[in-house]
Amino acid sequence: MFCEAPIVLLVEDHEDSAAMYTIGLLAMGFRPVAAATVDDAFERACRLQPDAIVANVKVGGKSGLDLTRRLRCDARTRGARIIVLTGSTLGGIKSKAEAAGCDRFLVKPCLPDVLALEIRNVLHRRESAI
Repeated sequence: MFCEAPIVLLVEDHEDSAAMYTIGLLAMGFRPVAAATVDDAFERACRLQPDAIVANVKVGGKSGLDLTRRLRCDARTRGARIIVLTGSTLGGIKSKAEAAGCDRFLVKPCLPDVLALEIRNVLHRRESAI
């Protein structure tokens, strides 16, 4: 039985972080697709229907939380599994991310193997719900 690697949309505007996660996720059996802006991420999410979306809280001067809300409101992406990453835990950001509709909230630095485990967890949870 052939099983394709899950597509992960990585929404990250910091080049080094995007490269680290892309290489790490590739090595762990995922097919990462990068987007450096919120608008590009939304377009790619609608077009590619990724298995999971990993979004930084701040991307190109815009909010990954706004992206999360937008994804949750659109019929094409409503069921997406979304993991929010941030380097800050100030200002109740975790509560805001959960209210926006994320499935997981991770604090940077987050190693690629930890991210991969969390992606597998949200994908497994989706499969269990079906």
